[in-house]
Amino acid sequence: MPELITPRRRPARGALLCAAALLLALAPAALAQKEAPATVAGRVTDGERAAPGVTVMLIYNEPPQRFRIATRAKTDADGRFLLTNVAPGRYQILPVAPAYVVEGINSGYPPGRPLNVNAGEEVKDIDFKMEAGGVITGRVTDADGNPVVAEPVAVAPVEQPLGPPSFNFDQRDQMTDDRGVYRLYGLPPGSYRVSVGRADDSGAVSFGRRKLFRRTFYPDATEQEQARVVEVKSGIEATDVDIKVGSALKTYRVSGRFVTADTGQPVAGITVAYGTVDAQGRRTGGYGGGTTTNARGEFVTEGLAPGHYSVFASNSFQQQAPTQFYSDPVLFEVADADVSGLTVKLKLGATVSGVVTIEGAADRAAAAQMLSAVRVYAFVEPTRQRPVASGGPTRPVSVNPDGTFSVTGLSPGKLRVGVMNETVKGLTMARIDLNGANVAGGFEVSEGAQVTGLRVMLTLGRATIVGQTTYLNGAPPPGARVMAYARPSGAAPGTAPTPSTQVDARGFFRIEGVPPGEYDVIVNVLIFSAGSVRPSASQPQHVVVGDGGEVKVSPVVDFQSNPTPPVRRREP
Repeated sequence: MPELITPRRRPARGALLCAAALLLALAPAALAQKEAPATVAGRVTDGERAAPGVTVMLIYNEPPQRFRIATRAKTDADGRFLLTNVAPGRYQILPVAPAYVVEGINSGYPPGRPLNVNAGEEVKDIDFKMEAGGVITGRVTDADGNPVVAEPVAVAPVEQPLGPPSFNFDQRDQMTDDRGVYRLYGLPPGSYRVSVGRADDSGAVSFGRRKLFRRTFYPDATEQEQARVVEVKSGIEATDVDIKVGSALKTYRVSGRFVTADTGQPVAGITVAYGTVDAQGRRTGGYGGGTTTNARGEFVTEGLAPGHYSVFASNSFQQQAPTQFYSDPVLFEVADADVSGLTVKLKLGATVSGVVTIEGAADRAAAAQMLSAVRVYAFVEPTRQRPVASGGPTRPVSVNPDGTFSVTGLSPGKLRVGVMNETVKGLTMARIDLNGANVAGGFEVSEGAQVTGLRVMLTLGRATIVGQTTYLNGAPPPGARVMAYARPSGAAPGTAPTPSTQVDARGFFRIEGVPPGEYDVIVNVLIFSAGSVRPSASQPQHVVVGDGGEVKVSPVVDFQSNPTPPVRRREP
């Protein structure tokens, strides 16, 4: 069974860029160019001297080629690079410098700096400054002094950054070796806490022969407040950051059956999911699953640490066709013994069926081809009465060539339906109707209901909104998140799709795949600082978009006009 996943913040690391090197294994995607290619040029330095031999990559940041490499080049002896044959579009650009911290690189995926390129444009002065990252190294041992092998090591800044969480792509860079030794590199200067162990009062699951240890901070503290802070400096190695963990936690076996609620008959092939909860049954972290019940409806899971859990049927992890059943979660506690005899009662779930249509698609063959790329998913909003009832959205179902679809095994409650598509550019949701009523905000389904008449209307946008942002009385600082939105004029928030994109460091943006209509274009700047978020925005700029072509806008963000007070980050 896959590990229970709990989202966790990680610091923005220079080593994060090492992960981007994994992308080098991908062959550059073919450029289906219909417009004049552009060029992108810049320089990589350490602030004073050139950085020769550094690979600079341009990565697609939009469907259908998201995350693939568009082109790449190495810096010359003077640190300069030139990327040629670049198609117009939205990208992330980054130098691959594993042991370095690169200024102005975001921590999302794909990593890099947003760059929006026009046809035939000569983009210049895309410069990067980097410095050697710091290193933290040490050894992890258990209560008997033995090395703890293949144990992930977590490093977190004392002052947690705001904004999107960063991700580590290659976990091997953060694990102890056969001696219990770890080495974390490419860290930005700052103060950090280092810890190992994934178990706490919310429970955890061990897989295979791996042991579980209670969360332990350097050097041997089980409480964060008692952790010794490690100071990291550029190019300097902090050594002997050794962590001694206590005895491994004893783990236990959990078993039970899934049966139908009305007849008590066992059901095979049900995907079993777990969630961590508090003593009142409220979800406290992520959920995971993947194993299925056998012919007698039985399930077994090994390696659960003491804690509170829920177990339920889930279509989120369903590898086969989604089932017609759902279940309420069964809560249980692992204390100091195996847990057996759990009975999860399956109920007949609701079924929602309907049709997906594409507005303006007169060619049936072309519409059918586009619909083959669309998948429909649904999820029921959790409530106070059923806080852990939802195991996440259902596994997406494909749309038939005639646009019909059916989603089964839904629990009762307020249902939301969405579509996903990573192939057809510009295909977005326009409206969701149920028997003529707009239900984009969701609708109620009862237990075992057979809902028909759902109509999901998509629209194919061919237009592009191109913008050049001007900043008055300041500029977005490093780390700010700048987004451009095309909000449909007169539409209430959340009732109509709002095309958006990142604004690059030049203030330039391209919102592609925009359907015909009237829009208010807004640039929104979020500045993260000292535990708060300070937003600034441009005045809406009204535009009329036709079926194709480009519309140009020039938003202005005045950082001293109508100042907005900072919003404090809500503490967990």
